[in-house]
Amino acid sequence: MLGAFFVLVLQSGLVVTFRLIQFPADRFAQGFGFESEPLWIVWPIILIASLSAGLTEEAGFRGYGLVPLQKRYGPVLANIIISVLFVLFHLNQAWAPPLLLHLFVASFMFGAIAYASGSLLPGIIAHTVLDIVNFSYWWTDVAGRFEYQPIAITGMDLHFLVWSVLLTVSGVLFVWVLGKVKAVRLQS
Repeated sequence: MLGAFFVLVLQSGLVVTFRLIQFPADRFAQGFGFESEPLWIVWPIILIASLSAGLTEEAGFRGYGLVPLQKRYGPVLANIIISVLFVLFHLNQAWAPPLLLHLFVASFMFGAIAYASGSLLPGIIAHTVLDIVNFSYWWTDVAGRFEYQPIAITGMDLHFLVWSVLLTVSGVLFVWVLGKVKAVRLQS
């Protein structure tokens, strides 16, 4: 449940962002070139890449990095430090510049999930699912294509309002479920 709200927050955040600024599709598609490949080849690549990123980044940033820093600086400051490092780690990606805040928030949320649950597994699953959506929709268009214009061009519309409400509600529910997960863990 926590992972589902995490994915909703991040995906709705991307939609809202790219309704506020122009979606730089050319930056997101760099290096993939799956247009001529059959889907039975593309989907396993997406799944393996997503699982690899979920496993390695969560083990590295939240396991290897966050846990020792929490002992020294406490959970909030440690999570801020790791989240800054997470952003810096992704700066080499062509798509990163308009999403620096998203990267920081995603990393901070991953850290909160790990801290509240006492496990890397929920974050690994959430990270993997997030990247499946990212790879298949935002980066390769395998699962569809984002073709909306910024609201500065189209004006305020129902699409923008619905995604803004979804971002707000999923954010609130994420924080609420996070508190419940932490309370359950502390009781056991």
